[in-house]
Amino acid sequence: MSNAIDYLDWRGDVKFDAAPFNEIDAVICSKLTSLDFTGIVPAEGGAALRDAVDAYFERYGDRDVRLGVLLAPGAVTMVKKMLASPRFDGLSIHDYINRVDSGNTEQFCAMTLELPDGTHYVAFRGTDDTIAAWREDFNMSYSDAVPAQRDAADYLCRAMERFGGKFRVGGHSKGGNLSVFAAMKAPEQFQERILNVYNFDGPGFRESVKNDPGYMRIRGKIRMFVPQHSLVGVLLVNDSPYEIIETNETGMAAHNAYTWQVLGPRFVRCDKFSLRTRVYRDAMRAWADSLEPEERQKLINAVFDALESTGARTLTDLTEQRVRKAASAARDLLGDEHERAVFTESMELLARAYISSARNTLPIINHFQRRKK
Repeated sequence: MSNAIDYLDWRGDVKFDAAPFNEIDAVICSKLTSLDFTGIVPAEGGAALRDAVDAYFERYGDRDVRLGVLLAPGAVTMVKKMLASPRFDGLSIHDYINRVDSGNTEQFCAMTLELPDGTHYVAFRGTDDTIAAWREDFNMSYSDAVPAQRDAADYLCRAMERFGGKFRVGGHSKGGNLSVFAAMKAPEQFQERILNVYNFDGPGFRESVKNDPGYMRIRGKIRMFVPQHSLVGVLLVNDSPYEIIETNETGMAAHNAYTWQVLGPRFVRCDKFSLRTRVYRDAMRAWADSLEPEERQKLINAVFDALESTGARTLTDLTEQRVRKAASAARDLLGDEHERAVFTESMELLARAYISSARNTLPIINHFQRRKK
């Protein structure tokens, strides 16, 4: 089965006037944010895709590499095929922003693409390898808006003020969450110019988002795609309709959009999530519901303060020894015995959820359980 990169081999010679923009084009645009164009594409200004990529290759080389624990290789291969593709001929990148601010607990990256069909696509990057990015993601579980979400809303408004015409907004992982947040916070006159909002396996929001007037206006334009083995898109509340996609990987590897199966101009759909994902989703929601927002905040701060106390700044930096040291430090950072008890109970709840998931999904465990009966 093919994926989004293979799509460029057979669809790349078909221009948008012959075959309109589709969901595979959207994930390709979103994944362009995996490449670091800092100092190449200005924060206020633009560059042709070919010029930007040539400068990127000169600085970083032209081979696909893993960018930390989560950002799997594929973006370089993808962009090479885009450059050879008449479909994306004339695409330009504008207003590139990329920053990680540990002090403000923020990781944010965005770009505006001017497409050959005359529309614009605002793309937001997902969570990168930094611990600050992961702390910000977890902060979504108790905060109505984290810094990256507010900056995404501001960025989209600036882009729509600067450029006329129709827009699409999208992103993968946290970038999908930022896309929905930015679109729902946009003024109504801007929302009317948005064609679609693409959320590729992005985490959800707190329950209160369902009643947000801006969200209710934009909800019908949201296109959410979640792999059958999702571990990210099922977090928190995703009230918009979603479509489940077949992948050739399981577990966290299925979060990689290059593993999603493509047939023609569409992802290949499947009927339901894997059993592992359903158990994981229910366990994580039960765990979150068992804690008050203030307790979640204290636990999250303790865990991430402890991780940073080891000297690690990225997930790649986290050796097994550092993780063990952080787990011990996190408990000590909590202020009183009640908080330490909540922390311990919370970790035990998560452990039980993962054990339950394994028992229900791993054939070898089921086999031995049957033999014992």
